[in-house]
Amino acid sequence: MTTDSSLREEPQLTIRPKPSAFFLRRRFLRTFGPALVLAVSGLIVLLVSGTVVVPFQQTLVLRGKMGSKSDLFEDAKVQEILMRHHLRVHVTRTGSRDIATHDLSQYDFVFLSGEPAAGLVRRSRANEWTGSARQPFTSPIVLATYRRYAETLAGKGIAVKPPGQDLYYTLDTDKFMQVMKRGETWDSLGVRDHGAANGNRVLAQTSNICDSNSGATYLILLAFLENGRQVPVVDPRPAGAPAGPPNLSDAKKLASRLKPLVAAQGFPSSDLSESYANVAEGDKPIVVIYEHQYLAMQLRAKAQSGQPDHDRVLLYPKDNILTKPQFLALKPEAERLGELITFDPELQRRAMELGFGVATPAGSTKSARLYDFLRGQGLPTPETADNDSTTPLPDNLVLEEMIKTVGDCP
Repeated sequence: MTTDSSLREEPQLTIRPKPSAFFLRRRFLRTFGPALVLAVSGLIVLLVSGTVVVPFQQTLVLRGKMGSKSDLFEDAKVQEILMRHHLRVHVTRTGSRDIATHDLSQYDFVFLSGEPAAGLVRRSRANEWTGSARQPFTSPIVLATYRRYAETLAGKGIAVKPPGQDLYYTLDTDKFMQVMKRGETWDSLGVRDHGAANGNRVLAQTSNICDSNSGATYLILLAFLENGRQVPVVDPRPAGAPAGPPNLSDAKKLASRLKPLVAAQGFPSSDLSESYANVAEGDKPIVVIYEHQYLAMQLRAKAQSGQPDHDRVLLYPKDNILTKPQFLALKPEAERLGELITFDPELQRRAMELGFGVATPAGSTKSARLYDFLRGQGLPTPETADNDSTTPLPDNLVLEEMIKTVGDCP
């Protein structure tokens, strides 16, 4: 029998349905379905209650301009705390006076190291919004030096180490001023008796007076002493003289007498706290820095070695100048940051770990909480800084005239 090939059956193509996604398959649903339903239900409850809304909030990025107080915002722990509050801060570091004399339109806030620079900012923005001034910390200027140089000054009665102190001396500012004006050198004061040789003049090195608050604050101290312990003022207006711009000739003459003491230090360094911590002691035997910078260095030394750095010590001027750092919001959204650094307990504690005196209770001019914290860390406290007397600040017009005269500033 023959078979006709045309009668053969055509091959058939079977189309199977597309497999279900794994999470829709019966086996998966039977195994994980109950747990998934429970998790989704819990998430809905948390969302409704507001508990997990916070992690989904947008992070607010703020740009700030500041000087030495950038130590706070550059700290990794502070950044972590701020991120938990959904804030990220970008810092431009420069001196406080430099901040006050340049355009700030690209910034959300400024953190100035003292009241004079804050006053300049407020005047320059008289027609623009500026938030309330906050003073979250205190940090006086100090003269940081090395033990051999401090002992050299003590041997001449220019500095005194109070009983029971180890890291802190009190500097007789009048005597120190006279030594500088006479042009004495460290060798002439007898530093060789303490194992060093240094023919340089006895001076305190400052950062640029044209830019920095610490340099300007040191100038205020020198001017106060040079002016017979009187605050420099605007020239008195002669009786019957017509109204006009204030006369600042007396301030300019005073500053001209001080200019050689500042010029003799040579080209100013930008960050004296770094050079003090890392450069050999003969380069800059005395530098003007903030107390928090020194204390932060000692806290690091204690954490690393179990002991403070006994070779680096502080000279507290007998005529104390307590600088009051000021946070100014330039845009409304930055007010939240100012409130946090002023009142948040975590940020306050971290600020003390970085050497800042927390300015609480309100109105306090001392750093009692900071000193309690230092004792808790096993560090001696600078009891010599408990002097209540402070050098009064001159009017901003007078200070500006002196700064421009001494520093040849624009």
